[in-house]
Amino acid sequence: MKKLISLVLISFFVTGCFFRVHKIDVDQGNIITEENVRELHKGMSQSQVKEIMGNPVLVNIFTPERMDYVYTLQKGHEKMSEKRLTLVFRRGTLQEIIQN
Repeated sequence: MKKLISLVLISFFVTGCFFRVHKIDVDQGNIITEENVRELHKGMSQSQVKEIMGNPVLVNIFTPERMDYVYTLQKGHEKMSEKRLTLVFRRGTLQEIIQN
């Protein structure tokens, strides 16, 4: 019985030292694809942009002439990656596309 308990404790210790806890991929926000960004062009209305990109996750009530799209992805234990797309409108039409 003593050997069995020792064996169980040693197996828990050994497996705890070698294996990492599985971490799932986490993605959040608006998916920003190059194909969708290529479809955008100056002069489009906000409703046309929303048809292509969807509603932005970030909405700033103080700057209605700006739409911010953010997408983050963290794969397992890797560093989180982020894509941002900012669209600036003047008088209801798209004037500037800022991407990083």
